[in-house]
Amino acid sequence: MNGGPRQPDATAPGRPDEPPGRAGAPFLSVGIDLGTTNTKAALVAVDESGVRVRALASAPTPEPDAVKPVLLALLRQVLRGAPAPDAVGIASMAETGVPLGRSGEPLGPWLRWNSHPAGAEADELSRRLGRDHLVAATGVRPTGKVPLATWAWLRANRPDQWTEMAAWAGAADLVCHLLTGRLCTDHTLAGRTMAYRLPDPGRPVPDGFDADLLAEVGLRPEQLPTVVPPDGAAAPLRDPDFVACGLRAGTPVVVAGHDHPVGAYAGGVREPGDVADSLGTAEAVLSVVAGAPDPIEVARAGMSSVVPVSGRHRAILAGSSSAGATVGWWLAHESAGVTAAELFGRVLESGDRPSDVIVLPYLRGRQAPAPDPAARLRILGRRPAHTPADLARAMLEGLCLQTRWMLREQARLAGRTGPGTVTLLGGAVAGNPAWVRIKAHVLTDALRVVPADEPVAAGAALVAAVRAHRVGPVVPALDWRPGPAVAGAGVDYDQPFARFVAAATGTGASTAEATDQEERSRDRNG
Repeated sequence: MNGGPRQPDATAPGRPDEPPGRAGAPFLSVGIDLGTTNTKAALVAVDESGVRVRALASAPTPEPDAVKPVLLALLRQVLRGAPAPDAVGIASMAETGVPLGRSGEPLGPWLRWNSHPAGAEADELSRRLGRDHLVAATGVRPTGKVPLATWAWLRANRPDQWTEMAAWAGAADLVCHLLTGRLCTDHTLAGRTMAYRLPDPGRPVPDGFDADLLAEVGLRPEQLPTVVPPDGAAAPLRDPDFVACGLRAGTPVVVAGHDHPVGAYAGGVREPGDVADSLGTAEAVLSVVAGAPDPIEVARAGMSSVVPVSGRHRAILAGSSSAGATVGWWLAHESAGVTAAELFGRVLESGDRPSDVIVLPYLRGRQAPAPDPAARLRILGRRPAHTPADLARAMLEGLCLQTRWMLREQARLAGRTGPGTVTLLGGAVAGNPAWVRIKAHVLTDALRVVPADEPVAAGAALVAAVRAHRVGPVVPALDWRPGPAVAGAGVDYDQPFARFVAAATGTGASTAEATDQEERSRDRNG
């Protein structure tokens, strides 16, 4: 099941060993993105001038035993009438996987990043090994979502499944195994497990999981996927069902990596000083940095030290687990029956003045900054006179103020001063112009907006083209446009930002709630 990585030939476009009839044509690549909510496939054309998405398809993310038929259906849609692509790239949510049996079959549903079953096991690992030691070694905070803790939980709570488990597959790793018969991953996904060590500054990423960390939970390195280096493909495509749906046998398959960093790479966020804001079910803010910030200090802010897709540099990664999820919750509970299009259309028409309501947008705790697993969604300053559009605006402002807080802390950790530029990407960018406009007013940084509907799937295809050595040395990026132009960006939100952080951290919560109660009483009494 677990073979070594295949190193692809360093061929270039137009070489004799390129697939016939393609010389001089754009390189065609397929990207797959197995996300928290949906799974996407994209057919992408790549050449020196850019990255163009030719076809997209999407379906709800299935459980592991149904991944293959869903992928086959998506690939048939995007490949219909097109030449067979020359590479396949796979991205996915991180900290999510499934035990595999001896024949490679999944032994149950996904153990997901947002289910957090292993909090006690994470605490025990911290106690036994030392929290700071784990953070310094891996760049990851020991929490209930990290796979190292999940494996300890699995061993203790599902002994039959544990005994039967021959290997563990992350979400993207399982897709790679289905296509190629090999269980492989990449460093950006391995780096989210807390069983993979950060490289020393200037050194290559490790070529495998750490045996000592795995031994702490009773696993061996051969039970984990092979970690393919950033310049390699995982394996050639072999499964005949995928060949029958329009792929070519022998096509290089690449595990592109963790969804948010893959999207950032596609958007051109690759060098120190580059910053990405990736919006999906969750939100991730990634800052590529020069040097190597102290992983322990980064962790105290609730963030992670990571190595981005290229394998060069370091980056700081912060997450908000309920960004798009908060919008979904709001539409279900606070929209007064108004459709999303109408509600956010009214928000756009309401002008650019800050709301007098503060929304703390935490459905399931706050990861960063100032981690607080008990944080919950709260609406401060709400009055009966507020319309659904007023409150929806306040909710979007709350999400953007949370982003501003993450960006401020990342800049501090990176030693960056003054406003910069943030590359904004994700499905919500195209689908919610009100969110983008409010973000332009709330943040102190300028925006580069990547309008692609599925930047992670497109990014997986781009990474596959790069690692198949068909693109370079200059790698193109997805198209982008300047965000809304705002004079003195962020200034109008300086005071709301201070109120937001004070309420979120408890330094101003009692005052905000007292004001809220006072305003409600005044409205009731006329």
